[in-house]
Amino acid sequence: LAHLATCDDQRNEWPDASILVVDGVIAAVGPTADAAPEADEVLDGRHLLAVPGMVNTHHHMFQCITRAVPAAQNAELFGCKPCTPYGNA
Repeated sequence: LAHLATCDDQRNEWPDASILVVDGVIAAVGPTADAAPEADEVLDGRHLLAVPGMVNTHHHMFQCITRAVPAAQNAELFGCKPCTPYGNA
C-alpha cells in the first residue's frame, strides 16, 4: 500500500506498508520492509484503498448524537443491535 493508517491505540501510520492475511484474517500490518519475504499470493495495493472492517460508510448527521449521549449509545435501533459507535462495547 502507498500509505497505511491503522485504527490501533497508537494510531500508527506507515508509508509503503503491507497487510499479511492468513486464512482470511489479518495477521499483521506494518512497513513493507518488515514484511515476510515470501507469500502464497501478493496483491499490488499501491492504487487501492484498504478500509478496516465494520466501518459505517453510510451515516446521517442526526445519528452523530449516538456518539456523544450515553443514553443514546445503548438505545435499540429498529429493534436490533444497540447503537454503540464501536460495536457492542
